[in-house]
Amino acid sequence: MMKDGKFQTAVESAQRLISSLPKDNMVTLILFSNHPRVIYTGNTGIYVPVPTEKGATTRFHELIKYVIELSSRYQMPTRAILLTDGKPVDKRNVKDYEKLSFPANLQIIAIGIGRDYNEVILKRLADMTAGLFYHIEDSSQLPQLFQEQSSNGVFATNVRVNVPQGFSPLNFDMPIRIPIVEGLVAVYGVMNVPPGDKDFEVPIIVTYNDPSNSQERTLNQTVVLKRAPDQVVEANVNKEVEAEIQYYTLLRDYTNALESGKEATKILQKLREAAEATRREDLIEATQRLTGDSKVDLSEATKKMRK
Repeated sequence: MMKDGKFQTAVESAQRLISSLPKDNMVTLILFSNHPRVIYTGNTGIYVPVPTEKGATTRFHELIKYVIELSSRYQMPTRAILLTDGKPVDKRNVKDYEKLSFPANLQIIAIGIGRDYNEVILKRLADMTAGLFYHIEDSSQLPQLFQEQSSNGVFATNVRVNVPQGFSPLNFDMPIRIPIVEGLVAVYGVMNVPPGDKDFEVPIIVTYNDPSNSQERTLNQTVVLKRAPDQVVEANVNKEVEAEIQYYTLLRDYTNALESGKEATKILQKLREAAEATRREDLIEATQRLTGDSKVDLSEATKKMRK
């Protein structure tokens, strides 16, 4: 339960978000001071009154299970925006959250406020649902952050990317499922090409629902890797793509080190060098925002992996 003026700021921000959304959306508002409780379920585009709650515990694991139950019940593309400024009192080990089974239609936007929450848990919740993790120092940043969650349009829902066995994604968890797509999405990954004389084919199948008519659509693409002498292959490698793959590999290594509490300074330095090698201003600027602070950097890294 958020303390002091944080709760009121969060409530007002949520109310503005709900009232600004188109009326054909559905929203469920849940308070979890002590135990999760639904205080509103219905259409958006209206003002929703929120009662004052007294409570000082964060039963976060109980809340996540409740959100999973609700999203599984309705089976529609669901975005859950979670706000917390405290550590869970029921389950504090990230492994307890990794054991949960998340429905394919659920995407979590996790927001941690201040310095007293568990950023590793929020990061994993975002990763497991192709969502995002935001860290903010003060609740005064909530109105702007909530405004960013007001969608300008959904291009696809329930996206599933089927890749060959042996393909290892760098910026999404397997299986690759994206409940809601609002812009361009890039999936980076690596796989070993076995030796041989014949061309090597990499089939990729993308299945999604078209929001304009609710029909399921499928895209098939096969990447054909031509066999050639080593020097010919090396001469034809796209250096820009290779640099981006190196960047996302190091970004994943960096977040893994932060999550496990290991020394990450050397990886961060390599990551900065890799960002420069890509010549992409967005990657360079994103890497410059990394400071070595676990909360800040896990948040920034998660956003860069999804966008």
